[in-house]
Parts: sequence; C-alpha cells; structure tokens
Amino acid sequence: MRPLGAGLLAAAVVTTATAAAAQEISLNRPGSGARAAGMGNAFIAVSDDGTAASWNPAGLSQLRKPEFSLVYNTSRRNISLEGYRTRDESAAFTALSTATAVANLEFASAALPFSVGGKAVTIQAGWRRLYQITSGTRGDVQRVPVTADSRPESVIRIDDSSDGNIDLWSLAGAVRFTSRLSLGWSVDLYRGEWDDRQDASEDPGVLGPTDFSSLVVTNRVDGHNLNLGLLLAYPSFRVGLVHHGAFRSGYRVTQSGRSSLAAPLEGSFGSGADIHFPRSIGLGVAWLPRPLLRLAVDVTFDEWTKFLLEGTPASPGRAVSGFDDLPPELSATRDTVTLNAGLEKLVPVGERYVPLRLGFSREPQGGRDPLVRDGLDHWILAAGTGLNTNSVKLDVSLEYRWGSYRNSRSLSPVYQVGRAQEFGLPPAPEAEGTLRLGEWRLKVAMIYRVTSTEKLKDLLKKVFGS
Repeated sequence: MRPLGAGLLAAAVVTTATAAAAQEISLNRPGSGARAAGMGNAFIAVSDDGTAASWNPAGLSQLRKPEFSLVYNTSRRNISLEGYRTRDESAAFTALSTATAVANLEFASAALPFSVGGKAVTIQAGWRRLYQITSGTRGDVQRVPVTADSRPESVIRIDDSSDGNIDLWSLAGAVRFTSRLSLGWSVDLYRGEWDDRQDASEDPGVLGPTDFSSLVVTNRVDGHNLNLGLLLAYPSFRVGLVHHGAFRSGYRVTQSGRSSLAAPLEGSFGSGADIHFPRSIGLGVAWLPRPLLRLAVDVTFDEWTKFLLEGTPASPGRAVSGFDDLPPELSATRDTVTLNAGLEKLVPVGERYVPLRLGFSREPQGGRDPLVRDGLDHWILAAGTGLNTNSVKLDVSLEYRWGSYRNSRSLSPVYQVGRAQEFGLPPAPEAEGTLRLGEWRLKVAMIYRVTSTEKLKDLLKKVFGS
C-alpha cells in the first residue's frame, strides 16, 4: 500500500487522494480577534488593539497603555459531497454530509508600550493557534450502477479525520517615528502536530465480500518567519501595509497502513524533508468619515504557487506543489487575492460604547483540483458587537462562510491503494462531483487595558520584589 498523497493540507494533511480536503480549512493567514472578524477581517489599516501584531505589527504603536488579550473561538463546519459519478459514467454515488465542531482558545498576548528618545515604542509577546486542523468525512455512500457493464451495487463506508493544530509564538514590536508613520515587525516560531486517519471499506468488494483500507499518519512541522508592517495614520484616513514572510519548515511524517488489497505499510521520513510556505502581502485602507464611524477595506495577495514540498517520498530530489504533489509547471495551484470589507459604528450608551459591526469577504483558496482544475472560493458574511469601557473591551462576532466547487476523488479502497487498473477498472481518480462547504464561527474576545500603571508596578513588586 503506497502513501495516499504527501502534502494536501497546506502545512499539510497528507492522507487525502485529491486536493479537495485542502479546501475545507482555509490556509490564508488573517489575524485573530472578534472585533476584526465582525468587520470581515478588514483590519490591516485599523490594528489598534491587543490583536494588532497578528494583522499589522506597526499598529502596536497606537497602544499607549499595557494590554492583555484573550480570544476564544468555536465553529461548526458542514461538508457535503453531492452528485458524484464515476468518470466513465458507469455508476453514481449517493450524497454524504458530515458536521465537525471545534472550540478552543485562539489567541493570547501581552503588550507593553513605553518611550525611547521621545518615540512611542510597543513590545508584545503572544501565542496564537494559526490553524486548527480538525476535519472529517464520515458515513455510508451507496454506489449505484447506471450502465450494464458497471460493477455490482455496493456500500462504501468512509471514516476520514484530521485532528491537531499548528501554533505560533511571536515577539513583536513597533515604533512611531513621526506623528504619521509607524513601522513594526514580528518574529513567529511555528510548531505543529496532527494525526490523519483514512479508513474505507466496500461491501461487496473487488476481491472478496469486503475490501478495506486503513491509513494513520502523524505529521510534525516547525519553522520561523519574519513579518513587517507599515502604518500611515491621518486624522480621518489610514493606510496599512503588511508583509508576511515566507518560511521554510522541517516536515516529519510517520505512517502505517493496512489493507485487504495490499501489503502492510510502515514507514517514516523527515531527514531533509521541508515545506516552503509562501509569502503574503496585504494592503489596507481605513476611513473615518465621522468620529464614531469607521469603514475599512483590505486586499491580500498569497503566492500559493510557491507553496512547495521537497525531499518527501512523493518528491525525491525535486520540489512539488503542497496541494496536489505535482511539479510547479504542471500543478493546478493558483495565486490568490482576498478581498475584505467592513464597517464599525460606535453607539454611546452612558459612559460606555456599544460597537455595531458588519463585514464581507471573498477568500479564494490556492489549491485547485488537478483534474477538474476548479477551485473553491470561501464567501463570508460577518457581524459583531460588544461593550467598550475605559479599561475593558468585550467583543463578540458571528461569521458564516460558504462555497462549493467541482472536484475529483477516489472513494473505494481499490482506488485508494492504487490497484484499480490491475482489476480492469478506469484509472484514478475514481469519481467527480461537487463539494459544498458551510461553516458558522463564533468568536469572543476580551482585552484588558491597564489604565493605572502604578497598580501594575505595585503588583510586579509584590511578585518579584523591589
């Protein structure tokens, strides 16, 4: 039994047979925070709270009091496989729908502003869950013949899942050089580990009453990169620019597999294997037509054609696309441009403010099906609110994202182990159909601003001594 792919979930799920699974979890790199999410993630030119470093590190220069930030995220994703038919049109497959729920802490940081030589300086240390790699496709699919020469009717039981995460730890800083110009940087250290499981059985099978295949893969990545940001701030207009640097990460994999159709698989690789994750460049504009109203638009370019795997069994001595394992000149991978737009209106309520936020995004994914050459665009609508006081900001956002695309995939075990043609079946992939995505995301963020630094100094003295 051979590996069933070596890098399809961009920092990498390696067990799916097509690029379809890579689209379920967006690999774009927006920052964190419920306030930004409520504005459709249009936050590059705003970046004026404790989550700033994840969007545009130059925005940290706008903080004038120490801030502590926490962001919690919960989501429910539904994936549907619809209208799948074998590529030779001899059989059709019934639809399959799977829901996956996730809840976890997404972001935590501490920022400290001070002055050096009359210049405003801010330093921030933070942690962030960059990718929550939790996804699954589970259920029974009935294979129904539609021509006389098709194989007999069968039931395919599918249980595919991924579980793990990629986290980053960051140290960021910003300096306000003039009343208008701020520059910032952040150094991110990436660490990730996740398990992939792919189980399938077919009854009746090609060789016997039941065919089955089972593959378990453990993945590990680690690396670092440098991000740079710029912010131009005017009384009613702001421009932000951010460059998320490319990084080269080590990549280690351990895998084992069993099948009624092939010999057992045991193996690992990692020495000399690397993931080249591409750069991302974002430009944002924010406009304040009146004091309590803000409009923002971001455009982000992701160079996904430079997302490459090197030194893996699927790419000995050469680089291949991290989405479809093909050489760059043959890959269907595309570079993408993401559009984010949002607004924020602050409503005074006594001595506090209640924000009202709306947002919209179009977030195309870099991976495309290598056969059909169709890609998935995530469309996003978002809304948010909260409560702002002098020392505490509580933000809540609700986001819905959806999309669909044509793709090819192999469902039967005989295709997943690469033996279809030995039994006189059409070449892989087995079927074509439509994948539909629908996902709800709820984020809650709390930012605590230390309004009295004397109290903070007293606390530090009690902890560390005078």
